[in-house]
Amino acid sequence: MSQSLIVAIILIAMIISFFAGYIPMAATALAVPMLLQITGVLSFKDAWAGFSSSTVISLVVLFILGGILNQTTFLDDLKHFVVTKLGAGAKGKRRVLLAAMLMSVVFSTFASPVSAMAIMLPIVVTIATETGLPVKNTIKACTDVACSSNNVLPVGTALTAYITFNGYLEAAGASERFRFADPFLAKIPIFVIFFAYIYFVGFKHYAKIDSAYEAQAEGRKEAEAKKNDKKRAELTPFQNKLGKVLFFGSAAAMIITSTFTKIDLYIVGAFAILIALAAKVISQKEAIRSIRWETIFIYGGTVSLSTAMNDSGLNEIIANGISGVLGGVTNVYLVAGVFFLTSFLMTQFASNRTVGAVFRPLSIAAAVGLGMDPRFTLLAIHYGSSLSTLTPMATSAQLLAFNEGGFKMKEFVIGSVVPALVYFITFMVWFPICFNVL
Repeated sequence: MSQSLIVAIILIAMIISFFAGYIPMAATALAVPMLLQITGVLSFKDAWAGFSSSTVISLVVLFILGGILNQTTFLDDLKHFVVTKLGAGAKGKRRVLLAAMLMSVVFSTFASPVSAMAIMLPIVVTIATETGLPVKNTIKACTDVACSSNNVLPVGTALTAYITFNGYLEAAGASERFRFADPFLAKIPIFVIFFAYIYFVGFKHYAKIDSAYEAQAEGRKEAEAKKNDKKRAELTPFQNKLGKVLFFGSAAAMIITSTFTKIDLYIVGAFAILIALAAKVISQKEAIRSIRWETIFIYGGTVSLSTAMNDSGLNEIIANGISGVLGGVTNVYLVAGVFFLTSFLMTQFASNRTVGAVFRPLSIAAAVGLGMDPRFTLLAIHYGSSLSTLTPMATSAQLLAFNEGGFKMKEFVIGSVVPALVYFITFMVWFPICFNVL
């Protein structure tokens, strides 16, 4: 049996297990690297590399930073502000939702989606519970706009990405090139429509209102508040202020360093944690307790599947299959649509970097061979592979939302389909117009 077939079987088995729900997701995720190692697809080092990756270290640091914030009075202060300033009622709820979504976009644009949601989730849950917004829906709305806001503004990695894309175009012998503002002008209308749809319509349909879950969420917040009341009472005013400064200061520092330097986010956060521990804002036990281990297990286990798909050649087999199907097709809309949807579906179970690396050269070659604008197909791959909204395996940010919101897999996927479809339709309508104008 070929390695690519083994990986395909493991992938399908994982998806079935996740949807069936009989085995905890963390246990299923841990079985993935075990099977990949036992079958010889990956070595021990590669199979379990996800648990020693910079992403896992960053998640641990961000979880502890959230624990530091929970030790302070910030969330209580936030509750008071939401009630007294933003107000109750339908209009008040809409203002709260809009503010939460915009904050998620800002953090994600200047840092990363996972950093944004690790920072935002405690705040989102608190304000949603306090104002009566459905907690699951609010979490998913903020996470989806955070994950889709990349490349809306020409900052950080977005600049590097499009310089690289011009290199791809040149290497393929294409005459077209991106100008500095082209990709961002192309993305903004798509993102605005996507954001507006979620805010006005999609937010209501992410998940059915679960009264039991909402009650549990309220109960959890009350239990956590009682548990932390004693600790907060023990904090001096200086320690309380220091905890807030360390959390939001490290968030600001992460944005600055990710934009202007190559310093890893977890290094910035680790310094803040050391200061908090030294100042006794948080204890070692409280720091460890704040880590969401289920999230770590699911990420560390499933990320090995992305490596296996790439190393076994499964990605190339899928890509070549798509290329073969499109061999006689000359309709630019159909070609771009197929590339978008294929990369979108693959990125729900594999790294978007891996999917992009496999499909970008192929998309350009197909477009050049068919005499169409390769920028169209290239960005179809780029936006399709970065629309990580359908499953919790798509990105760490979605995994955080999945666990924090207590979603079921079927609920999570079904609620994400229509917003993704709106994004895809907007892309297909806007991009041909866009490239005729730019």
